[in-house]
Amino acid sequence: MSNESLNPSSLTTNGRLVAYSDSLKTGLQHGIEFTKLFDQLTDTKDANELLEASTALFDFQMDTEYVVYPHKYNANDYYLIFMSRLLELHSDKDAVLHSREDNLKADTLYQTFPNIDDKEEFHFEQRANQDGAFYVEQNSHQVIFSLNLEEKTMYFNSDTITKLFITEWSDKSDKDEVTNAVDLFIQFGKYLVSDFDFSVDFNMLDASNDKKYILANTNLSEQIMDKLFVATADNNLMLQNMDAAQGAFLELGNNIVFSLYKETTEDGTGRWVITVHDPEEQYSLFEIFNQFSFLKKWFLDNIDELQIGSKMV
Repeated sequence: MSNESLNPSSLTTNGRLVAYSDSLKTGLQHGIEFTKLFDQLTDTKDANELLEASTALFDFQMDTEYVVYPHKYNANDYYLIFMSRLLELHSDKDAVLHSREDNLKADTLYQTFPNIDDKEEFHFEQRANQDGAFYVEQNSHQVIFSLNLEEKTMYFNSDTITKLFITEWSDKSDKDEVTNAVDLFIQFGKYLVSDFDFSVDFNMLDASNDKKYILANTNLSEQIMDKLFVATADNNLMLQNMDAAQGAFLELGNNIVFSLYKETTEDGTGRWVITVHDPEEQYSLFEIFNQFSFLKKWFLDNIDELQIGSKMV
């Protein structure tokens, strides 16, 4: 039984002094255990040790009843350090980790992507009644992805991919620089898969040919396909009806095929999906919109019907 759990009134004066000293020692030893994990987080060259330290620190409570540490990082900061260190271990350094002085606690940590906009700052946040942490753009609090180190899951948010990557960033940044920044997020997810066997849903950033981008809306108006037909014709392309399903496909050149169709699920219900096929599996839906402006405009003009579903809340 811990001395902190003893009833002081049951102790002699000397017993209280001893219990006080023991409680201080316990609190200080707890702090030392923290520093060991923190050193492991910041110094290790081993990916598994990095994940172990990050996961432990996220739930680590430094303060005890007798020892309180006034300057400490938030639990979210350990996720951010983990992300930066994992990218560093793989020699990806396009994301820059910054520290801003904060007198109320340890310094505030955040990331930037200099090639996009120095005013765009990113960090992790926790949400009430939700596990793990959410990587957000600090000003708008748009969630780019959720991350749970303990459960080994990562989910990209389709709504933010649309609003931030496809719309806001592309309007004020060089297209290649936007792609480079997004590629860094994708690489981070791939490192999670290769190093730790994470389950990662890349959503609109997934370039595999078997990926189906499922629309949140289960019913599309007839005008959607009509508008797509007009947009393709205006760009000297031909939208073609599919034989085996309700929908159409578009050949974009270089054996890249964009398709929109309705499929029947196992429970008998229908859903609309978009697929992208190319021989090298280099084109995600995000990259299609990045490369073909007429498809991007069609998508954004009809976003209420075409928004891709997401596992994000």
